[in-house]
Amino acid sequence: MSFNPAIRRSSFLIIAALLISVSGTSYAESSMSVEQRLGRLENLLSSQVLIEQSQRVEQIQQELTSLRGLLENQENQLSLIKQRQRNLYQDIDRRLNDLEIKGGGAVGETPASAIAMPSSSIGLPSAGSPSSASAVSPPALSNDKNGKSAYTQAFNTLKEGRYKQAIEEFKAFQKNYPESAYGANAQYWLGETYSVSRDYKTSLSEFQRVVSEYPESNKVEGALLKIGFTYYEMQDWVSAKSALELVINKYPGTTVARKAKERLQRMKREGH
Repeated sequence: MSFNPAIRRSSFLIIAALLISVSGTSYAESSMSVEQRLGRLENLLSSQVLIEQSQRVEQIQQELTSLRGLLENQENQLSLIKQRQRNLYQDIDRRLNDLEIKGGGAVGETPASAIAMPSSSIGLPSAGSPSSASAVSPPALSNDKNGKSAYTQAFNTLKEGRYKQAIEEFKAFQKNYPESAYGANAQYWLGETYSVSRDYKTSLSEFQRVVSEYPESNKVEGALLKIGFTYYEMQDWVSAKSALELVINKYPGTTVARKAKERLQRMKREGH
């Protein structure tokens, strides 16, 4: 078999060109110094480090975003707690300024004859015994027969936000002045102190004692409202609704009825 001379010549030239190209590349690589090769390697490593750093920065940013969300949630919770305390202090200040003990009630409140209602008749559990954990009661003051000074001291302690101490002082007052005209008020604020301390079970018991032990006091209507609020905090929706509806029906057109309606509307919005 014979080949055309022109074809043979072309094939030879192509092969020669390929050999020159390969040898040229090998020569170029072999001519690189050790420093140049290290520099090239460092550039490659630097690029990889930059990629890893970029990925790490992105991960840190994601973690910061998550932490920022948690912090905002905690700030919202703290804001709600502070608002609740401010509301309590405002209520305490208003009542303290209006307080004028005459048979255990404040001036301008509903007459006792209109609110007498034992706890058994409103479908609520009977009040339990008060908490056994309390400090030793301070002695009664010899010049304070009605307990006014002791009551005021406990009340001021509550206003200052020293709830544990306020509980001890209210209990001491009850022990030292069992017949005081301030008894119903002290019992009510004892329930309030447990409530703001988030001991809702004990708070419920103390508010129920206002109803059962001081049925002629004008503190009963407030205690009934707080019973409904306390059931709400305990997430006992059925009992909360029953207690709040009782307030609305028993005291129509009053402030406690309005507050009961507002809480029922809130429960409805929340799907309870």
